[in-house]
Amino acid sequence: MKKLKMFREMGVLVVLAIIVAVLSIISPVFLKPVNLVNIVRQTTEIGIMAIGMTLLIIAGEMDLSVGSIFGATAMMGALMFKNAMNPTLVFILMLAGGAAVGFLNGFLVTKAKMPAFIATLGTMQIFRSVAYAVSGGMSISVFPEKATNSWVFKMGGSLGKVPVQVIIMLVLFVVAHIVMSKTKFGFDIYATGGNRRAAKLAGINTDRIKIECFMLTGALCALAGMISIAYLQSVPTTAGSGREMDVIAAVILGGAALSGGRGTILGTFIGAIIMSVVKNGMVLLSVPVFWQSGFIGVIIILAVLLDTWLGKNEQEK
Repeated sequence: MKKLKMFREMGVLVVLAIIVAVLSIISPVFLKPVNLVNIVRQTTEIGIMAIGMTLLIIAGEMDLSVGSIFGATAMMGALMFKNAMNPTLVFILMLAGGAAVGFLNGFLVTKAKMPAFIATLGTMQIFRSVAYAVSGGMSISVFPEKATNSWVFKMGGSLGKVPVQVIIMLVLFVVAHIVMSKTKFGFDIYATGGNRRAAKLAGINTDRIKIECFMLTGALCALAGMISIAYLQSVPTTAGSGREMDVIAAVILGGAALSGGRGTILGTFIGAIIMSVVKNGMVLLSVPVFWQSGFIGVIIILAVLLDTWLGKNEQEK
């Protein structure tokens, strides 16, 4: 199993290296420092949300509402900032709100016995509507100085030449890696997704584990929303739209199995970088917007096919 994980991670790294090499040849702008910083910044939101999605997929579940949680919490947070509410309070409320939505998703899946696909598809639509309703169909921007001078908005700044949001993302990935590889909670997540019946017999409360993973995912989506506000200092009505596909693609590209029980935080990190590099490359190459989503869909299909093929070979051995 350990060799298989390393094989997948090395394979993803090779894919990333090939994409970077091709884009650097095709576009002379690609390797410029400004563009590389943009790529890293673009990785932040996908990466942070993908951490939660990784935990969920390893636990054998999925959340299609991550983009809507991101959009709804960002929109509500922006409205509160606009009304001069205490920035720290807004930050706490939005993270708590994201966790609450995650709890709702987890409850529907574990207690109401709804398939995660259906439950989170429903909440995706609900909270997308919330985002539109809160904003009245208009983007929110131009915040008071009380908000823009706060530590919350400093998350969109830089320490020297290093963007603060990148530091936050890297710290979260390191913490998540330690949790998944060194703690009982991480072991319980793998056990829950790998063999739920065996996990229950071992005394693991699999419902609780799944609910906690949903809650962490919701909170991380809200955090990504706050970071987006801090950097852009505006929230469009379409905030988070389609992000669920980017996040899922990053996790699957990183080697996580949709069947559960397999995946790594490092793999997800590489997968998130690939997604940002591909998106950036398509912009540099002036690929029409309506083709970009289709290309991401192709990536998802190829990643799942590869995962299925590797899983089949592993079972045969």
